[in-house]
Amino acid sequence: MKSNPCFASVATAAFVVLLACAPLAQAHNVWLEPDADGAYTVQFGGHEGKLENFAAGKLKSVEAYDARGRRIDVAVQPVPGGARATPARKAALLAAHFDNGFFSRVGEGPMVEKPMTENPGATSGVHALKFHKTILEWGPVTREKLGQTLEIIAKTRRSPHAGEPQQFQVLLNGQPWAGVRVSLGEKGEPLETDADGLVTVLPRAGLNQLLAIVRLPVSGDARTTSLSYEYLLGFSAH
Repeated sequence: MKSNPCFASVATAAFVVLLACAPLAQAHNVWLEPDADGAYTVQFGGHEGKLENFAAGKLKSVEAYDARGRRIDVAVQPVPGGARATPARKAALLAAHFDNGFFSRVGEGPMVEKPMTENPGATSGVHALKFHKTILEWGPVTREKLGQTLEIIAKTRRSPHAGEPQQFQVLLNGQPWAGVRVSLGEKGEPLETDADGLVTVLPRAGLNQLLAIVRLPVSGDARTTSLSYEYLLGFSAH
């Protein structure tokens, strides 16, 4: 299902900025981890280092690309507690889309995994969508849009080096988005995208995870009152 939130009003823009400043420590994300057979295990969770099992149907897609942006076939198979993805050949970039479903609550009570229509008395709800990229090889594909609803693309051409500035751009529905809260890792310094959706980070040696979250109000959908888009971009720095 594609949601169509209205971005035009000042009230909506203010709501986006307010919720975008929510702590990233509350985020749950999806990402891919390589195994010894050239496949990737789909991981979900990450808050305080905790992983969670998930229904394979929540994983909507895994895509693979070579360094020039050409698509590579990917076989996805359910495994106990999640899913596993195997590209047909060596990939430069992997991407994933994960729909964690609808959650709702009554007043200030606990969130339950049900849409508002199935939770009597519910006063608020959220539809939680997760997006991911793993950059394995730096090249033109890292600077291209894949068309993810929330997306992070690299702007710096060179591959990352520890302690050297690396610029990225956050896009919402393909457009640069200002005021998005971004951090390197769950406990990293919170940064915010500028008017052009740009943010500059200083990678650490080894694996880096760039996190972003955007929340938007929803009207006209009885199941929820908001959308939550969360992003994890994984890359290594030398």
